[in-house]
Amino acid sequence: MGLITPTAFENLIISKPDLQVGLTEVIPTGEIPTHYINRYMAEDEVRCAFCDKHTPHKRGFTAQMADGRIALCGRDCAAKYFGQEVADRFEQDLEKQIERAARRRIVHRTIEGVPATLALLSRDVVEMEERALRAVGALHDEFRATPLPTRLAENGDLEITETKRRWIEREDENGQIRRVPIDDTRVVLRVAAASVLRNGPTTKRRFKAARSELEMLAGVKTLDGWSDQVIDRMAQKRAAIVTDIQNGVRFINLCRRFFTPDNIGALSDYFQSGKNHVERVRLQSSKGGSELVVTGKPYSFIDYDMSAGERSRRYRLPNFNDLPSEEMLLAALRDG
Repeated sequence: MGLITPTAFENLIISKPDLQVGLTEVIPTGEIPTHYINRYMAEDEVRCAFCDKHTPHKRGFTAQMADGRIALCGRDCAAKYFGQEVADRFEQDLEKQIERAARRRIVHRTIEGVPATLALLSRDVVEMEERALRAVGALHDEFRATPLPTRLAENGDLEITETKRRWIEREDENGQIRRVPIDDTRVVLRVAAASVLRNGPTTKRRFKAARSELEMLAGVKTLDGWSDQVIDRMAQKRAAIVTDIQNGVRFINLCRRFFTPDNIGALSDYFQSGKNHVERVRLQSSKGGSELVVTGKPYSFIDYDMSAGERSRRYRLPNFNDLPSEEMLLAALRDG
């Protein structure tokens, strides 16, 4: 498609069709319109201009005749008086126009919302994600290499279970008393939000990607004269921005649950139960927040930190509570 002059979305879907100026109340039998100009779900019943009984209805279309007249047509009447094929074509053409207008409206709303979104998705928020990913990445390989029977619950928690068998006496179908086994399973270790450790060094920086796209959109001042193809590409960019923000928020919220002293202590116990390079993992208070300290076993891959007097690497953590909510981050981009 080339350049278009789009019809406003609000004019394509209406609720008070009888208030349109210039409506023709009766269209003689046999006259066929050229197309539909909108569809409606009327608040009150309106009269069909095409059928013999002018049946009152709420759902239908405003049809335009070749000479410019416009008239209301009930949806059921259209197929009967124009033929199913013609009525379907009119409706499909209108739906395509509605979809184009909806995309254009959403993109317009997005462009308007870029400054507010950039203010919330600040460079500090981008740095928050970067710090979190560096800390998580330090544990990623060790977590994958620990060969213990584990499972991740639906909420992303790691659970290590222990099963013990006991025997009870039970009467069978023949009335005989027999000893039967009962297996009791309990969780012996839980690491909350352990699914966050699926993120490694190559994980996409979602907030950084979203901010980069928003900064490019910040230079757009108007959609006038933009083709459908360009609008479609911008709509795709918007969808990618929204997805990246949602995934970024989800990741930070997992980090908020994961990086607690008790939880990191449980992770340390988990590592000590397997054969890996980590001797201990802990959280330590530091100026302005806390840091993750990963201590390696002797001759492990962990660098020796002379200043700390231990075989360790340190990762300064952000304050995860500083993250705006998903609703706040996306509010200015959504179609009001």
